[in-house]
Amino acid sequence: MEILHLAEVFEAVPNVVETGFACPQRVLWVVPDEDVLVAIGIQKNLKKPGVYSLQEVMRLLNDGLLQRIEVKLRPYVFQPEEAILRRSLDVRDRAWAIIKPLVREDCIPDIYLPRTRGRLILARAAELELDPKQVYRPLYRYWAYGSCIDALIACYDLCGPSGQRQKAGSNKRGRRPDRVKLQNDPSVLGPSRADVQTKIVQGIHAFLKPGVTIKKAWEDTKRTYFKTGEIEHGNLLIPVLPEDHEAPSLHQFNQVVKEMNQDFSLTKRNISTTTWNLKHRGVLGSSKSRVFGPAARFEIDATIVDVYLVSVFNRAWLIGRPVLYVVVDVFSRMVVGFYLGLEGPSWEGARLALFNAFSYKADFCRQLGIDIGPDLWPCHHLPHKLLCDNGELKSKASDALPKELGITIQNAAVRRPDWKPNVEQQFNLINNHTIHFEPGALNRRLDEMKRRHCSLDASLTLPELSRILAYKLIKYNLSAYRAHALPEEMLGENLMDATPLAVWNWGMEHLTGGAKVLEKQRVWTKLLPAATASVRRDGIYFHGRRYACERAIREEWFARARTNGKVEPIEIRHLPYAPASIWILNAISREWEPCELLDDNEKYRLARLEEMIDRAKLLGLEADHKASALRQVSATLDAECEAITAAAKEAAAQAKQGLSKTEKKANVHANRAFEKTAERVEHAREAAQSYCEPPAQDNVVKLRPDMRKQNPLDDIWSL
Repeated sequence: MEILHLAEVFEAVPNVVETGFACPQRVLWVVPDEDVLVAIGIQKNLKKPGVYSLQEVMRLLNDGLLQRIEVKLRPYVFQPEEAILRRSLDVRDRAWAIIKPLVREDCIPDIYLPRTRGRLILARAAELELDPKQVYRPLYRYWAYGSCIDALIACYDLCGPSGQRQKAGSNKRGRRPDRVKLQNDPSVLGPSRADVQTKIVQGIHAFLKPGVTIKKAWEDTKRTYFKTGEIEHGNLLIPVLPEDHEAPSLHQFNQVVKEMNQDFSLTKRNISTTTWNLKHRGVLGSSKSRVFGPAARFEIDATIVDVYLVSVFNRAWLIGRPVLYVVVDVFSRMVVGFYLGLEGPSWEGARLALFNAFSYKADFCRQLGIDIGPDLWPCHHLPHKLLCDNGELKSKASDALPKELGITIQNAAVRRPDWKPNVEQQFNLINNHTIHFEPGALNRRLDEMKRRHCSLDASLTLPELSRILAYKLIKYNLSAYRAHALPEEMLGENLMDATPLAVWNWGMEHLTGGAKVLEKQRVWTKLLPAATASVRRDGIYFHGRRYACERAIREEWFARARTNGKVEPIEIRHLPYAPASIWILNAISREWEPCELLDDNEKYRLARLEEMIDRAKLLGLEADHKASALRQVSATLDAECEAITAAAKEAAAQAKQGLSKTEKKANVHANRAFEKTAERVEHAREAAQSYCEPPAQDNVVKLRPDMRKQNPLDDIWSL
């Protein structure tokens, strides 16, 4: 076996024959020719080094009674010097100034040997006018922790009870309350938390319920479990509340709550599983998972729009709030279709929205009085999958979608809108950027200020709002620039237009029909550069990438970041040229653990750190250029919308002239029913008229029936 070297550590094998080494030993000096080994024990109270027979120690190692070990590193090893407390560095510098002459080469090996060590230490203590203890204590610490200057950093990490809880009956810890200082009376100090822990836990279980604040639960706990008596008041027993020093403080109560909620048991107890999954769990996935290109998956959902409309027949007739269906492509975020009407939420409204999604948008816009080219809204495709909200598409009427059109229906769980983030975000954008600025918009705060209901301002009709939404959705598809949604392959072709329309067009040309799987790579090393990442609700974020590891998921890091609303910084190690993994420190094992790149960030696997920084600057510059190029287009579309709104307001004002507020708000249900009937009659008339019109003649030579291929869209147009 190889001989022991300086700074190596060995210890006795547990539960074997007694060897005389009660604690790990660090080797300080070895002289093979003289059979001498000097070692110092690594223990809480350091003692002077011992001199042992090298041959005897090596024999014990060969016999398996001793073993070489690696000592867990102190916390300062994993930190840069500027992150260490200044007082710890001051302790190190003072100790080094004391022992520096003793560890120079001219004092070795005399400083290790018992017969000369004492004389050198006493001489140094006399020189500095110090007690000898002030010399040999830092010297022993220097040897025990590796014989380096940083070994003299104060051992504050070894202080304290090492995770032991305070025992009942012990003195209260922490700063003395002001009442003790002012009254100079130790009897009003208050109980220690260990003495009242049981009652606090009982109070938490009894009173900390959904909707109850911690302060209210604390007050109820004091009144119930810490009352000093009861007063009879008629048939009632009124509890006598304790004095401040007779009950736990709010801080103590809050600390127990935090300890009990370390595993989120209290949070999960007070909320439903659905609420936890919706608002508190870590968000590590992406809606684009397993989406190989445009039309791979559409999302559809409905909402009741926050605006009151008027009838097209008489603008004095209020018809209530319409229903809006939106269909969104997951890959490109393109709005591929919508339907605004009075039907639903129902299968009828969903069917009309899907039909619009599968139809040519130029024809649809032409029906609304909007003249656009086919390239401005080129969406008329069937998706491979359709994700809905567990409602309309579970009906038997929707069975034609999978059977006849070959669309796979997927239903989100109940009360889980986060499964359809793209379409839900569209509702948010439509409300915040369009609906809330229209007359008749539902704004409760504005209603309180005006002292009048928003329905009194209703001016728009259903077709007019449809036209406005069409303009706004076209504008969104043209200008919603989001750099992180840009496929990496587009950058490789110098295509940096990250708008939904551009991503849709590029994906339809290159990606639809197949999926690209990136090969995974893992890089392991011991020496890594340091950096700072942040723990967020959707992963460990570092320079545009998100990572996760098993321990972070198990310990609910991401749920903690989302629940507490904080972005926690964390020190990491990384390789700039291999960003597939980063490493985080495990404070318990003192080891670096790998964190893998999340699946929806696979497109960044091969990008270097410098490339990511350049990419961000390039995309930011392109976003500015895109905004400048579309400024006039946006102004034109906004002007069209404002003209529609102004005309509607003027027409509504004329129609409502001379009517009282009660008359303006009257007969909403009757007006709505009339409008709905008229809408259905109009749909039936258009269908009958299109059925009766003879087909247009052309000069194309017809194919024989046996030569004509089956068109998968024939079934749609025959509806």
